[in-house]
Amino acid sequence: MTLFDYVVLGIIGASVLLGLWRGVVSELLALAAWVLAFFAARMMGATVAGWLGGVIADPLLRQGAGFVAVFVAVLVVVALVRLLLRELLRAVGLGLIDRMLGAVFGILRGLAVALAGVLAGGMTSLPKEAWWHDAMLAPPLETAVLAGKPWLPADVAKRIRYR
Repeated sequence: MTLFDYVVLGIIGASVLLGLWRGVVSELLALAAWVLAFFAARMMGATVAGWLGGVIADPLLRQGAGFVAVFVAVLVVVALVRLLLRELLRAVGLGLIDRMLGAVFGILRGLAVALAGVLAGGMTSLPKEAWWHDAMLAPPLETAVLAGKPWLPADVAKRIRYR
């Protein structure tokens, strides 16, 4: 095993532990929160920026502050909902199932992060390094990335090379 293998296993292991600790409901809500926060900030950031006119003079800074304020507010509200749902699941006796499914979600997320790293690495000279090409986990991850190439933007797909 090489550094590549240890990094991939570390990413997947950390993701599994996080999923196990937080549970699948919390993990899915956290993922949804980021998407919701982004769209809410895009839709309402300008309105909030208008409210900051007397506080922030620079229009660009005011726009950024409005976006960030809405984004953070949505994340905080969803975090509170996550806490309430976690306690509810625990109270009705579904805490263990939630956590086990969270670990499964963690495996999938860890693999997705590892695949994203291998995809990005495939656009560099890293696959020529000994710690990469001698790794046990590199070939299956590279194969998975290559299988997904048809769904990538053409500019990205043409830059991915592993050998």
